[in-house]
Amino acid sequence: MNDLAIQLQIHQVSNALTSYQYQKGTITLFLNYTEQIFMPMGQRNIPLPAYGIYIIYDQNRNFEMLMKSDKKTSVCILTLPINTLHKIISQGTDELNFTQSAIFEKEQYHHFEVASTTITQCVHEVVSNPENQLLREAKKYAILDDYFNASRRQTKYQCPFLNQKENVNKVRAAKEYLLEDLNNSPTIKQIAKHVALNEYNLKTGFKEIYGKTIHSFLKDYKMTKARELILLREYQIAEIADQLGYTNVSHFIDAFKKKFGITPKKFELSLP
Repeated sequence: MNDLAIQLQIHQVSNALTSYQYQKGTITLFLNYTEQIFMPMGQRNIPLPAYGIYIIYDQNRNFEMLMKSDKKTSVCILTLPINTLHKIISQGTDELNFTQSAIFEKEQYHHFEVASTTITQCVHEVVSNPENQLLREAKKYAILDDYFNASRRQTKYQCPFLNQKENVNKVRAAKEYLLEDLNNSPTIKQIAKHVALNEYNLKTGFKEIYGKTIHSFLKDYKMTKARELILLREYQIAEIADQLGYTNVSHFIDAFKKKFGITPKKFELSLP
């Protein structure tokens, strides 16, 4: 693995637009520090809250990304080619959770989540010691390990079920079937029948591969989708709840607030 292929840079962001040139085929993580930043995209400013991670991948395009912040702040940007990521996790991509495995399944991919305590501490140390190159080298691997190494997020016990590639493929097919129609999600029994697995192996395999129960995985996926739909500003909150299969809007609002700490409406009103 070429260490030079993995880079961790510190960028200063203020109320003047800062430009970043995205290179196609590159996994890029924007590691936000103490202040919210915004990324102008078309007619919208996409907010990236403090202490968050925004990961983006595009297989085919080079393009410019812009950043700005109401207060001067630092953003760490970690980049590596997707082939390098393949090598890093060559011990077995079957252990990756939904977020990571989806990178290899799509030509374009982006995802936001709150940074872990470990990654937040790494960013703090790098930003606080900008001239310490040795520290920066160490922290870029610590960040990659925490973000991509599923064994740190899940139990170290590896289910023998996952040694059978056919079963792994069935669980992946189960995930796709689960997400086909968010307005009318299938039951576990229906999923098991669809992929020809018994319910026990389906639930066990799903938890091993994606790090969550089927129910938790679907709920988190719906909340991420809800956030994306709100950012589009094309739908009412009730319409989004209906698209995601919530017959009771208040249940959708409660789930969104539990996930993001803010109601859907307040989040919508906070957008520029």
